[in-house]
Formats: sequence, structure tokens, C-alpha cells
Amino acid sequence: MVFMPQTAAASNTQNNPKSEFLPAGQVWRRYGVSSMSLWRWVKDETLGFPKPFYIGRYRYWRLADIEAWESAQSVRAVA
Repeated sequence: MVFMPQTAAASNTQNNPKSEFLPAGQVWRRYGVSSMSLWRWVKDETLGFPKPFYIGRYRYWRLADIEAWESAQSVRAVA
């Protein structure tokens, strides 16, 4: 299963190079999925989706981790 970012959502983070961390809402929009789908991706070890870190009760992902996962998915799709 290959998940690629939606172009409009992906361009938001690319236009702002200072965005090192993405809150959960931006990750949902990036892939066009719900909060529950994102939770399932994190829990499913076979997908290898990056784990978030928490500040208080809010989840954040490192942009570099997300981009590395996307690259791995594209390589996996080609193989």
C-alpha cells in the first residue's frame, strides 16, 4: 500500500522551510486521511510510519521523518 501526499497539502510545508515539525492536523491533510487512520498507521508496525512525539497532549511529527517514510514508500512501490 503506497500513500502519497496530496499536492496542495504538501506544498504548504514546502513553502515554509522553517516548519520542522508537523502537528497531527497537518499530517492528516497531507495524506487526506482521518485522525483514526493516522492512529492506525502509527500502530501498524508493518507500515513503518514514524511515531509522533508529544508536547502536552498534542502530537507532532518531524518533517524529516515523514519525508524519509515517503521516500521509503516510493522505493517500496517500485520494487
